[in-house]
Amino acid sequence: MGRHRKHDPEEVLNAAERVVLSRGAAGLSIDAVAKEAGIAKSSVLYDYKSKGAVLEALIGRIIKADDKKVAAAVAAAVATPNPELFGRIEATAAGQPSEDERAIAMAVSAAASHQDAFQRSMRDWLSRDLDAIQAGTDKPFASLMAYLALFGLSSIEYQGFREFDPSERAAILNGIKSIFERIPENPASP
Repeated sequence: MGRHRKHDPEEVLNAAERVVLSRGAAGLSIDAVAKEAGIAKSSVLYDYKSKGAVLEALIGRIIKADDKKVAAAVAAAVATPNPELFGRIEATAAGQPSEDERAIAMAVSAAASHQDAFQRSMRDWLSRDLDAIQAGTDKPFASLMAYLALFGLSSIEYQGFREFDPSERAAILNGIKSIFERIPENPASP
């Protein structure tokens, strides 16, 4: 019996991303990932028991990378009225998603959207974000409104519906900051 080449689970995910980029989510399979990574199918299955598990790991990796980027931006925004919110705005200001990031996010979302694990991961991620931006501020409603605007901008960009030029994008992000600053905490107030 031949020996399996040692592999890094992260390289398997890198291979899965390359498969998604070249063939789309429909082309993602354990066989395709193994071939792309240059390892045996059994090696992929050792770490990821199914295509769904590969998708779940890709989603987890995307969320982990975003969490890391946001944590750094929040730490840098400590002097703002709401570091959690303003840090997320600054993380978004750092640049629009790349074509590869868009393609991977869209393909993974489309392929996994009907899976409970995907929906649970996304709900948990969104809940953590909402809890974070509303905690520690005397304006949780204003924080929520600004976050929803930021989430809308990010969704539009990730889905490739519109790419804003840098000056327009900067104005939009400043407008999102002003939502927080201008909305009174009592939603019934003018």
